[in-house]
Amino acid sequence: MDLKGLVHRELGEGLTEEELASTVGVSVETIANILADELPQDRTTWEHFARYFRVDVDFLQIGGPPLSEGLFDLKESVTPSPLGQMRKVPLLGWDQIDQMIMPEEPSRVIQAEAMLETDVPGIRTFAMQVRDNSMLPLFSEGEVIFVNPDLPSESGHYVVVDSENGRPEGALLRQLKEIGGQAILHSLNRLYKDLPVTNQHRILGRVVRMRKNL
Repeated sequence: MDLKGLVHRELGEGLTEEELASTVGVSVETIANILADELPQDRTTWEHFARYFRVDVDFLQIGGPPLSEGLFDLKESVTPSPLGQMRKVPLLGWDQIDQMIMPEEPSRVIQAEAMLETDVPGIRTFAMQVRDNSMLPLFSEGEVIFVNPDLPSESGHYVVVDSENGRPEGALLRQLKEIGGQAILHSLNRLYKDLPVTNQHRILGRVVRMRKNL
């Protein structure tokens, strides 16, 4: 993740540097330094930003998955940390989603790109990275989202839905909407077309967090 980019986005949503600094729990000078490409040197400051953006501090600091892709032991254990009650969920590639949505309960050992610490609940909740700009300005390419396949989805929710041919690697991130009695998959970026929901589409899960709580 790009801390400077995240700070820019928060400021672009209407916060002043003073307001952001106060909410995060850092000095205004820290915000100014980040905007000048001077990243924090102490871990405590990174932990403040990780708490604000609700992501793992190591993931935020190194800008990518903290572990290389491989097999991970999936546990429902919750552990205390400076960020609160945290648990680990898998960061999946788009072609790995079926591991979490096909079985009633996920396998104990799962193939994933990494395990991320989060306070997002749900035994089958998983993380993914947005892979295109079809949902700008709300979702940016590379941004981490958390998806729960066990929650019902209705109009207005953001969902991950597979392609009509049923291949998870062709899945899409879209907003579920209803227009004139027709359910559609809405793209926030006008360069992408809206799609009607068909019987071949399968909703893989509902987005339950992006950056901060929805």
